[in-house]
Amino acid sequence: MKAALLAIPLLLGAAWFGSLAVAATPKFPLRISENRRHLVDQEGAPFLYHADTPWMIFLKLTEAEARDYIARRKEQGFNALQVQLTGFLGMTNRAGELPFAGLPPQQDFAQPNEAFFAHVDRVVREAQRQGMLLAIAPLWSGCCGEGWAGRDKQQRPAPLNVNGPEKARDLGRWLGRRYGKFDHVLWILGGDNDPDNARAEIRALGLGLKDAAPQQLITYHAASTHSSTDVWPADERWLDVSMVYSYFRGFNKAWNNNQPDIYEVSHAEFAKIPVRPFFLGESTYEGEHGAWGSAWQVRKQAYWAVLGGGFGHAYGCPNWNFPKNWREVLELPGANSLKHLRALLQARPWWKLTPDLNNVVAVDGRGAFATNDYAVTALARDGSFALSYLPSKRALVIDLTKISGARVVASWFNPRTGETTRIAVLTDKKRHAFEPPADGDWVLLLEGITTNARAP
Repeated sequence: MKAALLAIPLLLGAAWFGSLAVAATPKFPLRISENRRHLVDQEGAPFLYHADTPWMIFLKLTEAEARDYIARRKEQGFNALQVQLTGFLGMTNRAGELPFAGLPPQQDFAQPNEAFFAHVDRVVREAQRQGMLLAIAPLWSGCCGEGWAGRDKQQRPAPLNVNGPEKARDLGRWLGRRYGKFDHVLWILGGDNDPDNARAEIRALGLGLKDAAPQQLITYHAASTHSSTDVWPADERWLDVSMVYSYFRGFNKAWNNNQPDIYEVSHAEFAKIPVRPFFLGESTYEGEHGAWGSAWQVRKQAYWAVLGGGFGHAYGCPNWNFPKNWREVLELPGANSLKHLRALLQARPWWKLTPDLNNVVAVDGRGAFATNDYAVTALARDGSFALSYLPSKRALVIDLTKISGARVVASWFNPRTGETTRIAVLTDKKRHAFEPPADGDWVLLLEGITTNARAP
């Protein structure tokens, strides 16, 4: 497996990649690409979904605080925020306003509270000013009686069920008319639950949104281990984009203890017919569940999602509910390290990547499948480059014949620091073992070049 070395190892600093992290502001609204694998803006530029999850920003922050929060996340490389429009059932915003008239669970969708939604409008407009996509969950279903679907914690029918399908569709139309003027909005129906506790009402809400704002994309947030397409039929006409959601094998804090790893659910979603673009919308949050909520874990699931065929991922931390020290929580190491993922991908045509489902590129050294330490690989459709994410140090064997070009430039990318070290330019295109230079998680970057082309 020896190969010729045609270049001295080269270290590229984090600043080099960091300069690529902030792409031009997308021309919203987003739409589905021609091959239905990712999203593009109005100029056809692929959109890498790199989201944070400040779910309660409309309810817990003032307008000025929200402006600061969005600005800091943008500085850190995030380009999307997943938020709840109305929070959990019974929650008010900072001014004490409920979203609708009537005490929970009897909130009347026909009587929206203008004071509540005027504050939402201002935060939505601020996100637009800063070029941030907002993925908004209008009525969070809830896993455990805290949401707007099924039954509340006192076992009374929740507002979606009380209002019924007709009012739910009218509410969708009202929201579509009010927020359809904002091109940077995507909708998330459901919320931590499958739809059977209010299927007709949720469908009506989605159809109402499509009636009034057909240009805005919609996805569905199912229960953990399920994707949008697991719980809705292929011909559901309001469902544009699929979301996957899981934790990892051995995680016992979810209501379903059988949690596949992110690469497992991503590979399964990628293989589905008909094809829908998908992203990781929920997984382990940094700073929660003790050692499980590590920076390492959030990096693993982000790389597993994108190299597993998704067009992006969502990061989470305790700022989903804005503790008093939320400004400090903004600086958790995992959040700051994820900007390197975006920089790495946006420096090359990431949208060409397809997961190595049959292990024809990475032929050995991946580790045990269905564990939280599995190495995944993706190859560009034209063979021009490949990326492998190794959660921990091991020798990964790559079949270099799958990389196009006469030579292959091999580099190690450090996802913790953003530094890239070139290790070789290989001319002997056979199977070759690559082992990281130190412990920790690493990305192996292999780029094919023609005989006369200059090595990148």
